[in-house]
Amino acid sequence: MRKRVAKKALLAAVAGLAALGLAACGGSSSETTAAAGDSAETTAAAEGDTTAAAAESTGEQKVIRFMHRFPDEPYNSFIEAKLHEYEESHPDIKFEISSAQNQEYKERIQVVVGGEEAPDIFFSWVGDFTERFIREDLILDLTPYLEEDPEWKDSLIESQIAEYTTDDGMVYGIPFRLDCKLFFYNTQIFEENGLTAPTTWDELIQVCETLKAAGITPIAYGNLEPWSASHYIGTLNQICVPDDVREKDYDPASGEFTDPGYVQALEYYQQLLPYMTENPNGVKPDMGRMNFSMGTAGMYFAELIEIPYITAENPEMEFGMFKFPPIEGAAGNANILTGAPEGFVVCSKTQYPDECVEFLKWFLGTEVGTEQCQEIGWFNAAKNTTDGVTDQALLDGYNTIMEAEAMGPWLDNALYSTVCDEYLTAVSDLTNGDITPEEAMARIQAKAVEAQTLVGTGE
Repeated sequence: MRKRVAKKALLAAVAGLAALGLAACGGSSSETTAAAGDSAETTAAAEGDTTAAAAESTGEQKVIRFMHRFPDEPYNSFIEAKLHEYEESHPDIKFEISSAQNQEYKERIQVVVGGEEAPDIFFSWVGDFTERFIREDLILDLTPYLEEDPEWKDSLIESQIAEYTTDDGMVYGIPFRLDCKLFFYNTQIFEENGLTAPTTWDELIQVCETLKAAGITPIAYGNLEPWSASHYIGTLNQICVPDDVREKDYDPASGEFTDPGYVQALEYYQQLLPYMTENPNGVKPDMGRMNFSMGTAGMYFAELIEIPYITAENPEMEFGMFKFPPIEGAAGNANILTGAPEGFVVCSKTQYPDECVEFLKWFLGTEVGTEQCQEIGWFNAAKNTTDGVTDQALLDGYNTIMEAEAMGPWLDNALYSTVCDEYLTAVSDLTNGDITPEEAMARIQAKAVEAQTLVGTGE
């Protein structure tokens, strides 16, 4: 399958901005991380300030703290422009905006949510990353709002909302962007070497052998930030471990990780390492992607939301996509698509729950979602947002999500925090060749037993 990746000129300038510090939010002053020199954004912000000041003077000002993890452009500017647009049409609302890059955000949000200056609305992942806050009664239950507004409920893609729903039926978040993990491959490199997209694990290894023999790095990879490895391991766990066993183990109250499929997953991961970027633990994930974008590697295990980055890095590049191939004889479920929507939740401590929900209805709805995909290449979970999208790679990725039998959450967000930390560290050590798969799982099993005592069995 051959795809031509083409994006708007806006995406041709995607650049990583340094994450700005997150000061504690307080008072009534607005704090943002807008890109300096963006005249249109500055104008919108100034107009919003004027409107908000008028509302504040009448005593109607409601300050909503909004925290996200997208300080890079053009994503930050898109988010801020939409928040200021909402302020202009709702003069009683004023947003305090803060953001940070992925890892820093994860660390900061875990601290601030439980504090006095908790954000009213904040980005959070599905799985135990957010459910730890739910256990502390820090997340607003959105279920009553959805039930009271059937039009809003029906406007959302059910399969994606299901990912933000607990086992007992609590809807705790609304997706901002849909995502999944697929292998991307350089069509020119494949054609020059007589290769086609592999459909089985053995075919994937054979493709890797052919590329390596031709002097080409088969798989671009960077694991300096260990979440990158978790995407491989999470996928392999799905393939190698039965669904019911994996579900039990990912629950911190019952996790054991003793099934032999976990060791097998690590062994299959080891099989890929000789075909990956050399010393991946010293390479940042985005540099791994850059190696693929620049044509120095044949394949890259990529997220759907990385398409705009790849396009910006090399607008002329052509690539295809294929699902992670199944492994013959494995005991798990190869039909699960790794990936989960990522979105926003409302803090239960907010003074303005109704106002926060009304904003999310608009911000994460069809109208803004359509603009979002056209401008920054990300789909939200509202239906009918593909109008005007011409990038076939984006549409193919979107359709892959829509057609998926089931979605598998990111491993680093699905696991209890202490188990996750040990898993990532152990896989990093395995990547270095310092430990065996059996030794890695022994460490993880010990943390799983500890986690049971921390959360309390039977909860």
